Amino acid sequence: MDRGPQSRDLVLIALAGVGLCAAASSLSAANGRPPEIFLPLSISGVAFVTSGYLVARQRPANRIGYLLMLIAAVPGFLVSLRYLVPATVPLNWSLSGVIPALLLAYVLLAFPSGKLTGTTDRVLLSAIAVFFTVFAVAVILTVEPSVHGSGNCPPCVANPVRVAGLSAFPVISTIGDVAIVASAVGVAALCLRRWYLARGAGRRLMAPVLFGGIVTAIGFITTSLATLTGGGLALTAQLLFMLQILVPIGLAVTFVRAYAARGAVAGAVVQLGASPNTEGLEVALRRAVGDPGLLVTRWSQVAGAYLDREGQRVALEELDVRRSATRLERDGQPLAAVIHDATLEVDPTLVKTLADSVRFAVDTTDLRDRLRASGGDASALPRGEVTFLFGDLEGSTEMLVALGDAYGQMLGEVRRIIRGAAERFGGHVVDVRADECFLAFASPSAAVECAVDIQRRLREAIWPAGGIPRLRIGLHFGTPELTADGYVGLDVHRAARVMSAGNGDQVLTSATVAMAVRGRLPEGLALLELGWFSLKGIPEPEFLYRVTGPGLASATPPRAASA
Repeated sequence: MDRGPQSRDLVLIALAGVGLCAAASSLSAANGRPPEIFLPLSISGVAFVTSGYLVARQRPANRIGYLLMLIAAVPGFLVSLRYLVPATVPLNWSLSGVIPALLLAYVLLAFPSGKLTGTTDRVLLSAIAVFFTVFAVAVILTVEPSVHGSGNCPPCVANPVRVAGLSAFPVISTIGDVAIVASAVGVAALCLRRWYLARGAGRRLMAPVLFGGIVTAIGFITTSLATLTGGGLALTAQLLFMLQILVPIGLAVTFVRAYAARGAVAGAVVQLGASPNTEGLEVALRRAVGDPGLLVTRWSQVAGAYLDREGQRVALEELDVRRSATRLERDGQPLAAVIHDATLEVDPTLVKTLADSVRFAVDTTDLRDRLRASGGDASALPRGEVTFLFGDLEGSTEMLVALGDAYGQMLGEVRRIIRGAAERFGGHVVDVRADECFLAFASPSAAVECAVDIQRRLREAIWPAGGIPRLRIGLHFGTPELTADGYVGLDVHRAARVMSAGNGDQVLTSATVAMAVRGRLPEGLALLELGWFSLKGIPEPEFLYRVTGPGLASATPPRAASA
């Protein structure tokens, strides 16, 4: 097992701990009592180390965890160093505040991914880093601790590298305070902008951390302005240390919220029951994690792409930087993908819970469809008045010759579209085999809407050249007998013959369906009278109708001979 990330965590924790302990011992020895700065420094250090360790353990590749621990280690080491090597006091003055502040600014701008994703973020942080590097050098070359520290610089020794007069440091210090104000305003503004642009889950998870960063920035701004104006609102070093604790506290709140979201996801899956469908699962997951843009996509072998529940292609490589995709595989092959707010990756366990719930839904749906197709779910089929939907592919033999091995993939995609439509409109899959399908509905109007939905999705889907499926659908309403092996009776045969009378892309209905749905069809759909037709094996002629509306095929005479 790879223990690299754990080893790095332990090294950084030890580094921070040694720094804090060294600061404590040196300060206590110098003053003869616990110094006032030690308590807030210790609390701040423990908070940053703890939160940094949690982040690093959760996401070893994310640098935020390690930076949080460095924020705790740097002040302790520098405070200790100035007692162990008094000549380093100027170095302590120039770096003790600069390095932690730069690291904290990076953490805030890179949260939660650990990387700077915006050009403005990179430019601002680069400008701050360059300026304060120059500023640190200027402080080292101009400060005289025994003079500029007003005696508060134990132990004080002459600056061995000072090259400027004593009057230069106050000017450098003033420039530094102005830069602190500008930098803090810039970081706070970008934090506020990121929160404003985020949605749902992103806002909720980022808010505690960004709020802590904004409050800390306001603390630095207030102190620097007070110094520049000679006002009395300057915050003490102790208070500034305590304000910074809001960032790791915010991280802790974020983890608690992510933990609650994991429970909500699990609860949503339980509430969906033993037969979750993609649409219901998507809605439940959006509600559970607070991400209205969450998408559940299925891999289409035919289209060679991930498709949403509307059958539209989703290009995972072209997602906005604020969105992330978690891919699922089965036996090394693409299966599905969950597209969610990138902020959710702050908790990999939450993302894994999302992926597991989708995998469960996909596997359960596939198993249920196989059982239905084999007649293993006859007890759940509707009884009494039932509307049958029969469909088969026109020219399936020619497509098989043209597509070869790809025909099976195309057929699988057609079946998925049919099953998805059946779920949306309350239909029951009685049988799906070869290039045929057999569905049953308790509602005639739902059967018509399902047939129309199937045809529209087939027309809008992405298909290989020479393999565009043309499905003919027939509908009939009757009262068949339901046995342990499925439906039996003349109504079943009549529905199949109505289907056989049609051409590819058409939806034909019998007179019984037309009478049952008259006045109940959605706006835009209508029934066109075709007349009386003789159907093979049916003794009396049948009056047929064709469903018309947007997205349906144009008029083509039915195959059956007119009576």
